[in-house]
Amino acid sequence: MKYKKGYCAAVVDMSDFRNFVWLKEAAQLCEQFTLGIPDKQVMADICTDLTYDPESIRDYWINLKWISDVVILDEEHLSYQKMHNKICFDACFYGSEYGFRMRDDLRYMEANKVAFLPILPERIQMKEGISALRFPLAYHSISKRIILFGAGVYFDCYMELYGDSYKPEYVIDNNEEKWGTEKRGIPVKSPSVLTQEHAEKVFVVICGKNYKAMTAQLQEMGSYKYAPLLCQNEIALLENFYFHQLIRKDMWDTLKKIHDINYDMFEEFDRICRLHNVQYFMNYGSLLGAIRHEGFIPWDNDIDTVMTRDNYEKLAQFKGEFNARYYWCPVESWGDKKYYDCVPRVGYKAAYIRLNEEECQFYNNLNNRIHLDIFLIDKTYDNLRGKWQRFELAILYGLMNAYRHKVFFADYDKKMRFANTVLRVLGRLTPLPWLEKRADKVARRFNEDDNAPYFFISNDALCKLKVLFPKKIFANAVNLKFGKINAAVACGYDEMCRILFGEYMNLPSKEERVPHLGRRLISSDLYVFQEPM
Repeated sequence: MKYKKGYCAAVVDMSDFRNFVWLKEAAQLCEQFTLGIPDKQVMADICTDLTYDPESIRDYWINLKWISDVVILDEEHLSYQKMHNKICFDACFYGSEYGFRMRDDLRYMEANKVAFLPILPERIQMKEGISALRFPLAYHSISKRIILFGAGVYFDCYMELYGDSYKPEYVIDNNEEKWGTEKRGIPVKSPSVLTQEHAEKVFVVICGKNYKAMTAQLQEMGSYKYAPLLCQNEIALLENFYFHQLIRKDMWDTLKKIHDINYDMFEEFDRICRLHNVQYFMNYGSLLGAIRHEGFIPWDNDIDTVMTRDNYEKLAQFKGEFNARYYWCPVESWGDKKYYDCVPRVGYKAAYIRLNEEECQFYNNLNNRIHLDIFLIDKTYDNLRGKWQRFELAILYGLMNAYRHKVFFADYDKKMRFANTVLRVLGRLTPLPWLEKRADKVARRFNEDDNAPYFFISNDALCKLKVLFPKKIFANAVNLKFGKINAAVACGYDEMCRILFGEYMNLPSKEERVPHLGRRLISSDLYVFQEPM
């Protein structure tokens, strides 16, 4: 049977011949065939691909004889129903079973006499790049336990693709011989176990080639949210974009709570500093937020301040005056044999962040809180003496890394990785308190020298040690609005921002405006707004 007009929406890479094959098979079922491709913003939201050019992709596919038209889709028109109202097709090709929205689409297609046809590969395709199942996994994992159905080859595929980020609670399988065993450390259980779960508290991933029979079995057991591992990823990416929208809402709702906590904590910090004539300045993203947004950069998640060592030591004398909701976290809080970094902090007690449990235990749960960071500035020179001072600090910080729970080398080049590996070994030969005292002494080396022309942030990452600020920048403070607070910024804040950020009033691209903690997107699953038990 030939359909008059067929439609399919997909992320189709021109360089992948497999896209050509399945698209042509679908098109041959139709007298006319329309392909929908995402616009630049949708693609940026999916995978932050800054090189994506929908116009050139459209030109490529529309030149093929068997494609009648190519339409570029914004977020709103990813909906099959809205596209049907726009171009009136009688056949629509889908690439996955995408939950309750699919059931709504099925009802719509039946009512409008549209054939809703699956395009699925014969087996799972292990491909590089973003996978469509990540959207529903990320969304459902916020409030649900992940359960797998099937302990065979597709289970292995799931664990390779998602096991680290979305570890399943257990796997159910119809093979009785597997019950009570483990696979890759995951317990294998009878399907009957699933009936003891609250349907709203689990998300089931069907890991099998024969997913239709497994889906029917799952539906007989209860009304569970589920998704098959098998899908046509290029189509499913757009079908599951809805989950990206839900994740994004959750992300911004969570960030609003973090901002409120930070505003209150900063207000307390500002109060104590002004009460005792302690001079601080806003720093890094917080400084940029005060200038450009009169508050937080919308996608930022912490407060950064900076002050001289003299002012820090003065502030430390009044640490007991902070509200009971907050705690004082100087460098020595980590202990004589544990090193996190050299940044003192003020922390918020009544929330914690879900981080590596072993690492949190190592740091006595001080590393997994919402913090206000206090960076320190010391005097230096831009000559051999100043460079030697900063080189000594870099070596000392490398030696201190021997006392960290784990050193993350992802941002280091090969030379830096080798140097830090050697320094970690040597660092174990020297007591941490001595290294910290020596670093403090080196950082202060020129603080009594009135001729030293620069300040540098001496307790930050190694790459920041070489950033120099003329002393005049910090000659005095001026106030800028930061939410409901008049925050203190350096009088030379314009020059400071240009040194740190270049043309700082230019916003980054929209796809870069994403709230994250390290390399993890912020979500309600990451933050717990209560004291840990």
